[in-house]
Amino acid sequence: MSDAEPHAGQEIVTSGAPPQAAEAAVIMLHGRGDSARHFLRLADEFHHHGAMYLAPEAAGKAWFPGPADAPDERRAPWLTSAFSLVERTLDRAAAAGVAPERTVFVGFSQGASVAGAYVAADPARYGGLAMLAGGLLGPDPVAAADSGSLEGTPVFVGCGDEDPYISPDRVRATAAAFRALDADVTERVYEGVGHAVNDDEIAAVDALVAAVADGSA
Repeated sequence: MSDAEPHAGQEIVTSGAPPQAAEAAVIMLHGRGDSARHFLRLADEFHHHGAMYLAPEAAGKAWFPGPADAPDERRAPWLTSAFSLVERTLDRAAAAGVAPERTVFVGFSQGASVAGAYVAADPARYGGLAMLAGGLLGPDPVAAADSGSLEGTPVFVGCGDEDPYISPDRVRATAAAFRALDADVTERVYEGVGHAVNDDEIAAVDALVAAVADGSA
């Protein structure tokens, strides 16, 4: 790891279908303080035949320093390096013959912010995006939606109204940014829920993975 490339050379943990049998891919980005292997266990809740699950490991168990609403310059070069790791993970899926339109991004907390930022910065038709307890970065999340089209990519954004790290306002702004990028957005704010993943969110992710793994995407 270097200051210029904090996430260079980080491991990508995999499970599910082997590359030669993969029909879909799920890229899972863990939250701050978590690990790829631990977060990958969540895939048991939305396991589908034919889906390969890929979880890149953030250096030092954090994707970037500071809070989500900090100025963009505070996250450089961390976010650029995180994007490079996400691209390497996408390359792993592509090498297995899985196209972006059959690839779903699932992120929690910081991992959700990285997944969302990557998709917003490189809009195309993806299999789906689930941002769990995380939102787009920067003082103005809507600014991420400046150009391009997600061509109807299904996007789920959710958080609890008692989450100390992500506010409902940021989730709503994130949803608006993705609508401006032509995504098919589902936005949820859950009463009495903190910084956690709930059953409704698991069901939403399961539906996204089912759509690409079962051939209906």
